[in-house]
Amino acid sequence: MLEHGFTLLEALVALVVISIGLLGLLGLQTVSLVNTQNSEARSLASIGADDIADRIRANPAGAGDGHYEDIVSPYDPEGSSVPGDCGSGCSPEDMAERDAWEWGQSLHQMFRAQGYVACETPGETSADPCRAYAITIAWNEREAPAANGASNGTDSLHNCDREELEFNQCFITVVRP
Repeated sequence: MLEHGFTLLEALVALVVISIGLLGLLGLQTVSLVNTQNSEARSLASIGADDIADRIRANPAGAGDGHYEDIVSPYDPEGSSVPGDCGSGCSPEDMAERDAWEWGQSLHQMFRAQGYVACETPGETSADPCRAYAITIAWNEREAPAANGASNGTDSLHNCDREELEFNQCFITVVRP
């Protein structure tokens, strides 16, 4: 009589083992999806940093006059502070203002990030142009890592853990014009 229920018991054990395996695969797929999204955000941050670095290099007069030294979160959701399109007659200051605005808009549209630019290495005198810019791009990831290794805490713009930022991830790079 024991032989009649043994096949049913084997089938139930196989069903449990297969169910556990499928749940493991589902968990693996979920982790893979989150990591893919986080990797995409990091790639977009790198592209965004390259974008403003190229804009700074394309406007050496504006960089020399210090117009790129304090870009702080230039995104404007209402679009009320859209700089005028001056075409080929832009002054270096107007071009820097337009660059900051376009950069802030593109960061927000790409992945709801905000960007900051500060002078990392000032010139030897106050009249000298900035020699290196720190570019910080901050955004929220779905699952933040336990420790944010990108934050060094030496300057308020370099610290992604600032309460007013409300971002859990950042990308920081230093570029020379």
